[in-house]
Amino acid sequence: MAKHGVTEFLRAFEDVGATFFQIETDLLICLDEKGNISRVNPAFEKVLGRAESEVLGQGLMRVIAIDDWASFLRSFTSVNPAPVRMLRKDSGEVPVKMIAFRFRASRGYLAFRPVKVRANEPSD
Repeated sequence: MAKHGVTEFLRAFEDVGATFFQIETDLLICLDEKGNISRVNPAFEKVLGRAESEVLGQGLMRVIAIDDWASFLRSFTSVNPAPVRMLRKDSGEVPVKMIAFRFRASRGYLAFRPVKVRANEPSD
């Protein structure tokens, strides 16, 4: 009986996680054991204009500006990560900050929050 309760709890927890992944406004990227993109959330697709199918199996260098790669890597050890630019499908760029990362069993996820533009700058 106790095992059944744990199983039900884990199923409910997975449902909550799946819902969070779908409605979260930050850009979420899941990585496989090779460090390639295995899943992105709808916010990623909306902000960057890239469908999940276009980036599956690709490395992060496909979506992070090459000039910002060193800054991105430093973000893993920094309390205040520097903004990096993510690449839109239309060749535009979106400034973001990495706000969370987690790696477990050689897989993980990254979360990025778009950096707000100043009030006097146009926004998309």
